[in-house]
Amino acid sequence: MEDKITSIVADDRIDEILHLNATKEELIIILNYIIMDYKKFSLTDKILLQSQKLQKLALEECIENRYVYIFLPGVKNSMDIKSQKEVRYTYEPKEGKILKEKYRNGRKTESTEVTYEQINKMLGSFNQSTGAFLSSKPNFAESRFIAPLLSQEEVSKREKVQVKGGQIQFVQIPRKNKHPFKNYTAEEVQKHNKPGDVWTVLNGKVYDISLYLDYHPGGVEKLMLGAGKDCTKLFNQFHSWVNGHAFLEQDYIGNLKY
Repeated sequence: MEDKITSIVADDRIDEILHLNATKEELIIILNYIIMDYKKFSLTDKILLQSQKLQKLALEECIENRYVYIFLPGVKNSMDIKSQKEVRYTYEPKEGKILKEKYRNGRKTESTEVTYEQINKMLGSFNQSTGAFLSSKPNFAESRFIAPLLSQEEVSKREKVQVKGGQIQFVQIPRKNKHPFKNYTAEEVQKHNKPGDVWTVLNGKVYDISLYLDYHPGGVEKLMLGAGKDCTKLFNQFHSWVNGHAFLEQDYIGNLKY
C-alpha cells in the first residue's frame, strides 16, 4: 500500500489518508476518526460513503479506493475533485502515531500528532455519548433547531423583494465588531433569532447574518426562517448549487459543537 492515498471528499473539505506502511486496521481507525468529526459537526448519524461509480462502500472498501465521496442529509456533494477545497486535512501514519495537518485555502494552519490509542479512546467516548444519542434519534433532523422546509409550490415561486442593495455591495461592506471565532453550541445559536441579531448554521458552520437581512433577495421573512437554527436543508431547497460559505465568509464566526 506504499505511496497510496485515500481521499474523503466533500464539497468544501477533503481528508487525505496517506497509506505508507500502515496496516489496514490502522487505516480504518483513521477513517473512523474522520467520520466521527463529520458526525459531530453535522449532528447526524446518517452518513453515506460512495465510490466514483456511486457504489455504496463499507469502511474496508473505502481504503481500496482513491476517492471516496461522503454524503450527509441535506448537504450537497458535487463530487468535484478538481477544484481546491476550502479545508484540507492530511493524515500521515508514522511509528504508531498519525501526523495530522490542516490547510485552509492552501495554507497550513495546524499540525498535530495523535496516537491510535488516543483516537480509539475518542471514538469510544463519542460512541457512548454523542453517537448513541444521534443513532437513537431518527427524527433528530426534524427537531426545533432545524429550520422548517417550505412546500415545493413556495420554492418554485422564488419571489424576490426590493432590498437595500445588491449582492456585490453586500460583500464589499466592511464588518465591524465581529464575534470571537470559536465553537458554539446549538443553545448559543438559538439565542440569536431576532432582526438585528441573527445567527444561523450552514453545513456545521455558524454565521452572523444580521447584516444580510437588508440584502437578501428573497426578503427578511424567508431569511428569518433560519434565524437561530440550522438552515442547511432549507438553504439547499433554494440554493443547492450555491457555495454559501464563499458568499458569507466575512460573517463566518465559528463552528457548531455538540
